[in-house]
Amino acid sequence: MFKYILIIAAIAAVQSTELVRIPIHRHESGHRTLPHVRDEIAGLRSKYNVTKSHSSGKETLINSQNMGYYGNISIGTPPQYFLVLFDTGSSDFWLPSSKCVASDYACHDHQRYNSSKSSTYIPNGRPAGMMYGSGDMLGYLSTDTVRIGGLTIRNQTFVEAVQEPGNSFNHKHFDGILGMGYQAFASDQIAPPFYNMWSQHLISKAVFSFYLARNGTSQQGGELILGGSDRKYYRGNFTYAPVTHQGYWQFTVDSIAVNGSAVKRNFQAIADTGTSLIAVGDYDAFVALNEKIGAKQLNGDNFYVDCATVASLPNVVIRIAGRDFSLEPSSYIHHSNGLCLSSFFYMADYVWVLGDTFIGNFYTEFDLGNNRVGFAEAV
Repeated sequence: MFKYILIIAAIAAVQSTELVRIPIHRHESGHRTLPHVRDEIAGLRSKYNVTKSHSSGKETLINSQNMGYYGNISIGTPPQYFLVLFDTGSSDFWLPSSKCVASDYACHDHQRYNSSKSSTYIPNGRPAGMMYGSGDMLGYLSTDTVRIGGLTIRNQTFVEAVQEPGNSFNHKHFDGILGMGYQAFASDQIAPPFYNMWSQHLISKAVFSFYLARNGTSQQGGELILGGSDRKYYRGNFTYAPVTHQGYWQFTVDSIAVNGSAVKRNFQAIADTGTSLIAVGDYDAFVALNEKIGAKQLNGDNFYVDCATVASLPNVVIRIAGRDFSLEPSSYIHHSNGLCLSSFFYMADYVWVLGDTFIGNFYTEFDLGNNRVGFAEAV
C-alpha cells in the first residue's frame, strides 16, 4: 500500500510541475497603413493616460487593424467563451456585459458575458471604472469561475463593462482584456487572474512567460506559458532585471545605443505585450535614435527609411542588467503600404515601453515570485 501511495504522490508531483500552455493567436493585416500605425500610437498613449508634450493637437482613435496576440478563455458554468488580449501593460480583467447600453457599438459587436446563464455567478455589483485617454470605461464588479488553458480559477472577480469609451474598441479582434500586471494597479485592488492561479495552487511557480512568433500565422502566434518557461523557445540563459515599480513590469535599462554610441543611459522601461512598437519616453532621444539609424522624420510620431536600405541599417543595442540585446533592422523596421517605418516612436516624456518588437525577439519571463523580468534570445 505504501508503494502505491508513493507512486500516486510522484505522479501528482510531476503533474504539479507541468507547464500550462495557452496558444495565442496573432492578428496582423498584410495592409498595414500609416493611419493604423498612428492609431496604435494613440491607443498606447490612451492606455497609459499620457499626452505628448511636443504637440497641442487632440488625438482621435480610429479603428485599428489590431496588431496583437490573443487567446481563448471561458467564464461561467456552463462556459461562455471569449477571446482576450493578454496584456502585461495593464492589471484589469474586463469583458463586455450583456447589460451594456444599447448605443455601445463596441460592446454589441463582441461576445458578451451573461451572468443569468451561469450557475457559478456570484453577484457583487460594486461600480468600477477604468480611465482611458478617449474616455472612461464604466461597469461593475462580478465574480465567477474562469478557465484558462485547462486551469479552473474559482471566484475570480472581474469588470463587466457596460460602457466602453469612444470608439477605441470598435472592431477589435478581442472581446476583452486580461491584465497581467501587478495587483497594485488593478481597479479596486482586485486580484488579477494570475494571482489567483498562484494562490489557489494551480501552478507550481509564480512565473509566466511569452513566446511571440514574429513570423507566425494568425493561428500560430506563439504561446503564453503559465508556471514557468519552456527551454525549447530560447537559447542560452535568462538575464534578469529586478522590477523597480510593482505596478507595471518596470525595470531599469542601462542604455540604448547605435554603432557603439549611446543615445540614452539609465532609464526606466516597461515590458508590454499589449503593443507591437517601442515607445521612447524622451523626445530628444526619439529624434536622436531615429537619426542614428538613418531615418527621416515623416511626422511628429514617425520616422521612415528608404526600403532599399533596410538590410544595411545598423543594429540597435539595448543593454539590460549588463547584457546587450541587439535588434536587427528587419525587426525594428516595419512595412506600411510602401513605407518602411521605424518602430521607435515618441509616446510622451514618460517611461519607455518595450513591446512585441522587442519581446518577439527575446523570450520574456515575468517572475512574480521574485519580482523580476527575464530576457533570453528567442529561437
